[in-house]
Formats: sequence, structure tokens, C-alpha cells
Amino acid sequence: MVKRFWSMIPAGWGRGVNAERILGEPSTLNQTRDHKHLPLAETMMRSQRESGTSLFTQAREIMALRRGQGKLNAEEYLGNRLFDPDISMDDKRRFLGIQAEVIVDRLCNPSFKGRAAVRDKIIFAAMMSALGFPVPKPLGFVHSTQTSFLARDLRDRDALLAFLRGLDGPAFGKPVDSRWSLGTASLDGYRSHTDSVVLLGGEEVGAETFADQVMGFAEKGYLFQERLEPHPEVARLAGRAIGTVRLLTGNLDGKSELLDCAWKIVAGGNVADNFWRDGNMLAAIDPETGTVARVASGLAHESRTHESHPDTGETLTGFTLPFWSQAVALVLRAATMLPDLRLIGWDIAITTDGPMIVEANTLPAFNLHQIASGQGIMKGRFEAFVTACKRSPT
Repeated sequence: MVKRFWSMIPAGWGRGVNAERILGEPSTLNQTRDHKHLPLAETMMRSQRESGTSLFTQAREIMALRRGQGKLNAEEYLGNRLFDPDISMDDKRRFLGIQAEVIVDRLCNPSFKGRAAVRDKIIFAAMMSALGFPVPKPLGFVHSTQTSFLARDLRDRDALLAFLRGLDGPAFGKPVDSRWSLGTASLDGYRSHTDSVVLLGGEEVGAETFADQVMGFAEKGYLFQERLEPHPEVARLAGRAIGTVRLLTGNLDGKSELLDCAWKIVAGGNVADNFWRDGNMLAAIDPETGTVARVASGLAHESRTHESHPDTGETLTGFTLPFWSQAVALVLRAATMLPDLRLIGWDIAITTDGPMIVEANTLPAFNLHQIASGQGIMKGRFEAFVTACKRSPT
């Protein structure tokens, strides 16, 4: 039965997209997303044993949800544990897969000219800074010809080495066109007696080795910014690495609203908060209060809920994020500055000095919210907003 079903699945179902490797091993900078595909046949059989949902029922539901508004593929169905018989079919239909996310994004953001402002990290940082919004301070930009406007331009490897050897404090580096935090680095500074950069956590990497790795991104550009420090209460719970809050805003007719929110929690020694990194977690946040309602990690049979942080032991559920009302007000105001984008996922860092805009995203990863809450996103304010976009297509 499973083999027959698997043969019916179109090529590409459940397949993530891996970034092409640029540099050889060993590399300090993540070049490839470590996407672990679910073994579908094995997972379906295990689901049958543990949930009582038969292979036939799972296959029938997968095909129905694939055809429905959520456009879920088999891996998304299993990853979100929709084989659970306690979840009604109506609730399963509220989950959106990546194909549905693309459809919603094109519906709500029909103007392609607005996307350039958020896709290019240099343009976005310069624009937000000029408009008076808090963004990380640019420090250096690696590119042979392009100018950053705000940071020190590093035209070649020698200029990059001089920049690294002059670091007198923390910095965070990222490719300007990367997704999933590929190629990012969190630096504590430079150590002259070993001619090395020091990574968050204390590991040293030779300056020349690190420069060679960064130069692998130089064709499209690599940006160094000030490294943000989390608010002390956030750091106490979740450590020193910044875990941003994803705030999903809708903006119609000049009025912006908060549609959903989730906190990306760093764990397991990771440098960035992306959920694909082993150990990282997602928290559902009460949009009115900023209080953690539920914390989850993993997919399918590896999914877990957590009361406390696995590294610090501190309780997460019930914790209220500092500066919550300011963070919400910040993204609602910023959303009105981008009228050509009606649906935006904002990454906000909660720092000692208040909330700071790190990035804005189209195609804003609806599954982050679904994993965090354990519920489909197509409900409440979000569903009403998408319906309004259908009525007002431009």
C-alpha cells in the first residue's frame, strides 16, 4: 500500500531546497541547509502503529489536503502530525503548505517592485535607518564594486583582513542574499597574538581562513553588522544568541495589523535562530500580551513540547517578552512604510535598548507559526486578512 502510494507522489513533493555549496570543508560558515527529509513510508507506518490512523486513511487525507486550500505535501502532513486522529479534518484544512504560502504571498503582495526593498539587506538597512527605525549598525560590506552607503566598503581580501584584524568588539556577518541563515557568523572579536577571529562560544578561527570563507560570498556581497545583545531577561532564559520574534503584519488601505507571532528560540549551541538547525525551538506568543503559550521543537515523531529551555533550565512557558507593546507598535508603523507589500514577516530582536528590526520577509514561513502553536494558520485575523486581499486584489 505504501509503495503504491509513494509511486503516486509527484517528483519534488516534500523536497526542501538546499543551497549550493560554495566552499569546501571544513568551513566555519554554514553553506548548506541541513534539511532532514522525513522517510515517508517509514513515518506513515509508524504513524499507523502509534496513532491508529491507517495507511489508507493517511493516504486519503494527504491527497485531499493536497487538493485543498492548504496544498500540503506528504512531508508537510506528516511533519505537522496531521495523522493525529484527535485533529479534526476541518482543523487540518487550516494548515498551509509552502505551495499555498506562495499563492497567498502572490495574492497579498501582487506588486513585485516592493520586494526589492526587503530582499536586499543593504537597501533594506539603509532605507529603515533613513526612515528613523532601529536597525543593526552596518560595520563592513564585502563586494568588489557595490557600495553599502552606511558601512565600510571592503573591496578585496586584503581590505577584509584589515577589517577583521581591526575588530575591537562583537560583530555579526551574513551574506546579503542568503536565506535560512546560511553563511552567518557571530564574532566576539579579533585576537592578535593568534591572528584569529573569536566566535561566539570561544572557538578561534584563523583570520586568513575565515577571510577565505567570507570571500566565497563576495560576488553577491557579505555584510558585517553590530552584533545585537538580547535583553538580560531573554538572555537568562535562552542564552546570548539572538532569537528573533517573527511578527506577521497585514496592511490594507493604510491600516496595519498584527496577524500572528512566534518566537524563534536558539538552543543547542546554534549561532542563528532558524528552525532547521537541530535543537532550536519555536514558541507561540499571545499577541496581546507577548506571553509564551507553547514551545515546540522537531517534526513528526520527533516533535516535542517544552516547559523549559534545554540549555539553561529556565522556564519558558508563561514568560512575557520585554518591550512587547513597543515591538508590536514598531512593526505596525514600519509596515505602513512599505505600502507595496501588504503581508510581511518581520524579524525583531528584543535587546536591552528595546526592539530592533533585523529583517523583513515576503514568503514569511507560515509553518513557523503552525509548528509553534500546533494549529493551522488559516484562522482568525490571518484568514480575515487573506479574504480581504481576495476582495481587493491590487
